[in-house]
Amino acid sequence: MAYRRGGPLIVNSKCFALASHMTFYAVWPIAWLVDFILYRISAKGRWKIKELRKKEKNAILVSNHTTPLDPILMCTTVYPLSIWHTLLEATMCTPMLGTLIQLLGGMPIPSGRNGKERFIENIKVALKKRPFIHIYPEGECYIQNQEVYKFHQGAFLASMELNIPIIPIATVFTEPKKILGWKSVRPRATVYVLDPIYPENFTSAREFAEFTRQTIQAEINRRGGTNAYCKGHMERIEGIND
Repeated sequence: MAYRRGGPLIVNSKCFALASHMTFYAVWPIAWLVDFILYRISAKGRWKIKELRKKEKNAILVSNHTTPLDPILMCTTVYPLSIWHTLLEATMCTPMLGTLIQLLGGMPIPSGRNGKERFIENIKVALKKRPFIHIYPEGECYIQNQEVYKFHQGAFLASMELNIPIIPIATVFTEPKKILGWKSVRPRATVYVLDPIYPENFTSAREFAEFTRQTIQAEINRRGGTNAYCKGHMERIEGIND
């Protein structure tokens, strides 16, 4: 059964944990292959996550949101570990699809008056089961975009309250190379794991969020990210994420 509004954000069940583990490792290779065919994806800097794990137990991953298959890109950076992914509550409420997403590590962003407090409390629970949770601070998907939009503060408030680092990840799109005279109509995607950023260096979540946004934007610029393939804001799908 799909998540219902007001229900637990994380299913605290050993049976569900086992089903989630089996589903993730069955689905991920297929999804990764699809992503590779579409974007020739690769991940750079994965060693930084391994180094962080030696010093820190948990962290929050944040990135620019550029494709519907971004969760696969983020999983690539930490594989073979599995991570949590945040997404719209409406999507999690979708019958069948919501259950599959939850099995794959989806965690809804709750709405309502106490949504922020509830979200942070559930991040604490989530990080006891998996080392990382990924959050899209832009809040929306902008297809193949290389101009990072303003970040919401939720991920950074959680980082400051839980005293855990943020790991920024930049998805960079570059011109595809010709293969036997053929050139893809899609850019090539490379995911770069950047150095962790620690909350104690900031006096407010607003400052923390903007510094992180600028860090990701600077990496995109440095790596030659092209906005020529940008298709703008991804439209909401009726009955799923509207």
